[in-house]
Amino acid sequence: MTITLEQAAERFIPHEFTIDGLDKWLTNQNIDVDGDSRFFHSWHHYENALDEANANVCIRELKGMDADCWTNHDNGIIVHMRDENGEPTIGAAFMYGVEEYLTDAYPVLDDTEFSEVEDRWLRDWFDQEKGAKDWEPKPLAEAIPPREIQFKRN
Repeated sequence: MTITLEQAAERFIPHEFTIDGLDKWLTNQNIDVDGDSRFFHSWHHYENALDEANANVCIRELKGMDADCWTNHDNGIIVHMRDENGEPTIGAAFMYGVEEYLTDAYPVLDDTEFSEVEDRWLRDWFDQEKGAKDWEPKPLAEAIPPREIQFKRN
């Protein structure tokens, strides 16, 4: 199934799609020498359940459109933004629509996906807390050593 740039963007874009809008958006993207750009990434894993849920939705949609994209080891997604002729790709148009939607409309692409990811994050957090039940914080006096107060004399 071949889809147009407009059809890809209109999956989420909250306003009318224009090629000029897409080109302007692409100009402001950090696109590497291979024509790829990263989304929902951080230094180590996803920052939060919202980013992970939105990335999951994007991967699912992009793969359904046969767009060039891949995950980056739980550290966001990478989307091919320009083809070998420098033209915008279907993935670029889709991500343009996504970013416009997240900015102008609502921060969640799919409420069900977000609920599932958020539940898993909370379960993982509680499991970690439960596993650390034998850990006890140091008394404040031990955690913060006293400083000697020095007074200046005039």
